[in-house]
Amino acid sequence: MFVLALMLLMTPQAQDTLSASQVSSDRYDSPAVRTVTSGQIASMPDASVPELLRHTAGVQIRDYGGLGGLKTVNVRSLGSQHTGVFVDGVKVNNVQNGQVDLGRYCSEDLESVSVSNGGLSSLLQSASELASSATVSLRTAFPDFSRPWSLAARAEYGSFSTGSAYLSAMKRLSRRSCLKVTGDCRHTEGNYPFTYTNRYGADTTARRQNSDLTSFQIGPSFLMRSEKSLLHLKGNWYHSDRGLPGPVIRQAGPSLCGDRQRDDDVFIQGNYRYSLRKFSMKLAGKYAYSCCNYLQDTVGNSSSRRLDLHYRQQEAYFSTAAAYRHGNFGFSLAWDNTVSCLDSDVSGLSGKRRWSSMLAAQAEYCYKDLSVNASAVYHHALDFSSRASGTSQVSTGAEIREPDLSCDRISPYLSIRYSPGNFRFLAYWKNSFRLPTFNELYYVAVPSANAAHVLRPETVDQFDFTALYSVSAGPWSCGCRADLFYNITEDKIVWLPAANQFVWSAFNYGLVHGYGCTLSMNHSFVFRDFRLDALLDWTYERSEDMTDPQSAWYRGQTAYVPLHSVSAVVSAEYRGWSLSASFIYNSVRYRTSANTDANLLDPYADLDLMVSRKFRDFLKLSVAVTNVTDSHYEIISRYPMPGISYKVVLQFNI
Repeated sequence: MFVLALMLLMTPQAQDTLSASQVSSDRYDSPAVRTVTSGQIASMPDASVPELLRHTAGVQIRDYGGLGGLKTVNVRSLGSQHTGVFVDGVKVNNVQNGQVDLGRYCSEDLESVSVSNGGLSSLLQSASELASSATVSLRTAFPDFSRPWSLAARAEYGSFSTGSAYLSAMKRLSRRSCLKVTGDCRHTEGNYPFTYTNRYGADTTARRQNSDLTSFQIGPSFLMRSEKSLLHLKGNWYHSDRGLPGPVIRQAGPSLCGDRQRDDDVFIQGNYRYSLRKFSMKLAGKYAYSCCNYLQDTVGNSSSRRLDLHYRQQEAYFSTAAAYRHGNFGFSLAWDNTVSCLDSDVSGLSGKRRWSSMLAAQAEYCYKDLSVNASAVYHHALDFSSRASGTSQVSTGAEIREPDLSCDRISPYLSIRYSPGNFRFLAYWKNSFRLPTFNELYYVAVPSANAAHVLRPETVDQFDFTALYSVSAGPWSCGCRADLFYNITEDKIVWLPAANQFVWSAFNYGLVHGYGCTLSMNHSFVFRDFRLDALLDWTYERSEDMTDPQSAWYRGQTAYVPLHSVSAVVSAEYRGWSLSASFIYNSVRYRTSANTDANLLDPYADLDLMVSRKFRDFLKLSVAVTNVTDSHYEIISRYPMPGISYKVVLQFNI
C-alpha cells in the first residue's frame, strides 16, 4: 500500500485545474431516513459501522462479542434478512444465510451512513431498495477535486492485543476524474476476561478463548464526473481468519472450542448516474465471489467429528432505473436481476442456484407541501439444483434440473407526506416479503436429499406515522422526531446460533405483531471556537408471538427484543480539543418467546468516552475508553461482551 501511494504521488499532475468543489451523495428529504454524517462519525468514541447504527432509534445490533464477533443489523425487530445493506447504491447479498457482517466495513472511508425504516427516500431507486423492508446505505467518501492528491492514514492499538491500520491514497487524474486506493488490516487476540452471574447466583469467571481475528482488505476505486453524470467503479478484496469461540456454558469448565472460519471475498461493482432536467437514470452492476472455509475441530469435544467444509458463493447483479418528472407528477421504473450460486463439499447436498428478478414501478404526485407516493414491486425467483445429491464434488454448473422453488409475489407501497413550515409528517403502509435463504431451505443439520426444508417465506405489513420538527436560530439548531409503528409479520423465520456462530437453527414463528414508538432529539450549538452537539434516542417496542392462542407463551416478547432502549451521544469541540461520550441502555430481554425467568437476560448499560487533540490541520491523537463502568453483559445469550478496554488512535491527513 505504501509503494502504491508513492507511485500515485509520483504520477505527473494534470495541467488543467478545477475550482474547489466536493461531490456529495444524494440528499434524503424523506422523514423516514436517518443519516449519520462524516462529522458525526469522527466524533464517536467507537466509529465502527455497528456502533454508529446502535445509536439510531429502532435499530438493534446483534453482537457476538469482541472485534471478531459477528455483527448484524435488525430494524424494528423485522430481522437482519429484511434489512437490505447497500454500498454506494449496490446491494450486499448473501444468499447462503442472509447475514451481512457489518464489522468488516471501515468507517474512515465513509461519507455517511443512512437508515431507512421502510419509507422511500427518493423517486430514483433500484427495485431492491424498493423491495426491502428497511435499508442501511453506506456511502463512500468522494475525494476533493480541488486537490491534486491526498493521503490519509490511521493507526490504532488497544486492549486484548487489538490493533488496526488504515491507509487511503487519492490522485487526481484530470479535472473530471480521480483514482483512489484504500486498505486496512486488523488483528486481535480477543482473549478478554469476563465475569457473569445468573439470576440464580451461579457465576462464571474465565477468559475468552479462540476469539482471535486477523483480517485485511484492499479496495481501488475510480471516479469520473461531469455536470450531468457520475461514474463510480469500485473493487475490493477481503480476507479474514478467525476463531469461533462458541457459547459459554456455565459450570461446564473452560471452553475448549477450536472451530475456525476463513473467508475470502472479492467483488467488482460500478454505478452510473445521468440527469437532464426532468429525466434521470442510473445503472449498476456487480460481480462477487466468496469462499468460506469452516473447520469444526474436536478439541475438548470428543463427541463431535472433525469437519473441513468449503462453501463457494458467486453472484452477478444488474440494476437499471429511470425517473421522469412532469409538472406535479413523477414516474419511475426499475428492474433488478440477480443470479446467485452456492456450491459446497458437504456430503449429500447439491449445489444451488437462485435467479431473482424484480420489476418496480413508482408514481408520485406533489402539490405545494403535500406529496403522495405509490409503488409496486413484482418479484420472481427460481431455485435450481446443479448436480445430483449424494456427491461431494463441486458443481460444474452443467446439469440444470427442474426448479426446487418458484416464487411470484407483488409488494405494494403507499405513503402521504406533508411538510408545512418547519414540520414534516409522513404516513405509509408497505408490504414486503423475503425468501428463506439456502441455509434455511437446504443446508440444515440433517438434510433430506434435495428436498427444501419446511419453511415458508416471510410476509411483512408495515404501518408508520412520523412527525419531525426542526428549527434553527443563530448559533442554536434543534430537531425533534416521533415515530409510531405497527408491523404484522406472517410466517416469521427465526434462526439462532446452536453449537457455535456457524451452525444455526431455523424455524417459523407463524404470526408476530410488533408495535411501538421512538422519540429522538438532536441539538447543536456553535459559538466562535466552541461547538456542542447532543443526540438522544428512546425506543419502546413490543414484538409479540401471536401464533397459537392456546400456547402458554402466547403474546410473549420475541427473542432479543428489549422493551426499552436508550442511546445518547454528546460531543464538544474547542480549539483543537474534543471530548465525546456515548451511552447505550437496553432493558430486559428474553432468549426465546417463552418469557420465563430462565430465559431472561438482564438489562445492561454501556458508556464510552473519547478525548482527542488536533495538532495543526493534519494530525489527530485520540484516546478512548470503552465500557467505562466495566459492566458485564450479553447481547446474545452465552456470548459475553468485553469489559472495560482502552485504545489509542493516531490519524494523519495531508
